[in-house]
Amino acid sequence: MIYELIIEDEKDEITAISLVEDPAIEYDFVYFDKQEEVKFASVSDEKRLVLGPILVPDKKIIRVDGEGKPYWVYLTADTIKKLSELYLQKKKTDSATLEHDGHVSDISLVESWITESRTKDKSAMYGMSLPVGTWMGTMKINNDEVWEDYVKTGKVKGFSIEGMFGHKLVSNEMPKGAKFNREYPHLNDEVLMKSVADMTEEEAKDLLTFIHSLLMPEVDFEQPSITSSYPGEAASGSIAPATLS
Repeated sequence: MIYELIIEDEKDEITAISLVEDPAIEYDFVYFDKQEEVKFASVSDEKRLVLGPILVPDKKIIRVDGEGKPYWVYLTADTIKKLSELYLQKKKTDSATLEHDGHVSDISLVESWITESRTKDKSAMYGMSLPVGTWMGTMKINNDEVWEDYVKTGKVKGFSIEGMFGHKLVSNEMPKGAKFNREYPHLNDEVLMKSVADMTEEEAKDLLTFIHSLLMPEVDFEQPSITSSYPGEAASGSIAPATLS
């Protein structure tokens, strides 16, 4: 299934921007420190800055619901623009987290813009070719631990958002071109339409391993079986994309 994330009421908003190792939008940020020559004029002498995309329009992001079934979500350029404006209007520029694990101090969004060209936008100066309508941001990292132990070491590579959104069902099918990698040879759109009870053991094992890789990638889970109890906490409700990471 594919859902468009939408703004339905005043509760729908982005509540924080997180620094993460594996951003769902699949774009990493670039960072600048005092040892690097920075050609971008608006950055110039600034130190401890990370720059990258926050949200990319129409980018399909895979999620897992409370029943363990994968689905996809995306945001349009218009919704992304509105969310970026609300984020600034509600003065949330200091709302930063690390791997979605609680507030982190001394990290602020200091620059925010929506791209209007793939080639002429300033993000292109750093080797990025992003769709028009992408929300870009620059964050100032004054937190010594985060800068030294996470940014400079590459433990975090990009931005991820936290928030609440309305869901509009767009399609009951998988996104066109969506594929599982060869680690999950038994998964395809036909298998995902089955209930777990109707799956073969190989299909169920691949599905369980795939879900585990999304929710708990840091925990080894080498031999799942259809009778195993899942060693992770299921999302509450049937749809719970509180974070896009």
